[in-house]
Amino acid sequence: MKMSLTQSFKRAALAISFGLGLTISAHAGLVGVKTIEVSNSLNDWLQVAEVQAFNMSAVNVALAANGAAASAPDSWSSISLPAKAIDGVTLGSYGAGNIFHEGQNGSHDTLTITLAAIQELNLFQIWGRTDCCSNRDIYDVVFKDAQGLVLFAANGLNATGSTHMASLGLPNTVPEPTSLALLGLGLLGVASLRRRKN
Repeated sequence: MKMSLTQSFKRAALAISFGLGLTISAHAGLVGVKTIEVSNSLNDWLQVAEVQAFNMSAVNVALAANGAAASAPDSWSSISLPAKAIDGVTLGSYGAGNIFHEGQNGSHDTLTITLAAIQELNLFQIWGRTDCCSNRDIYDVVFKDAQGLVLFAANGLNATGSTHMASLGLPNTVPEPTSLALLGLGLLGVASLRRRKN
């Protein structure tokens, strides 16, 4: 079985790290996410039925029941508060009290989801409105770390279709072959220094 250059570097880095007692992990999701910001791509009314963000264990960490919190500058009424976007209900009816709906059109409002802990995410889903006005449901989404730095941004997530849902697979945070090579060289240097000391 042939090994790619990347696989060779990974194996070498892992072998060296095990020999030195170091731990290396190659992540498969977007690492370090603390907040998710959702806005309307069209600068129209922001209305969101549900936001879902799944970590590497397939847990929806954007759920209020899992410790997430939602906030926004305003809402249309007491039945359309930000918490409606993280209550686990994907039904998109305003009349039934299923959605978050901003209070002022054209105000560039942002719905902010703050996760209970820093997460590694691999899937994001957003559900729009179903009882009317679903043509508005095109979203921009920004993922930030605990310091507020942007980790990843996606524009134009379209939830106007028949499912009223848009899904986004998040990029893998995996070292490139060059980074792995540099890591391997660095680990070799550390190993040789340890040998010299002994």
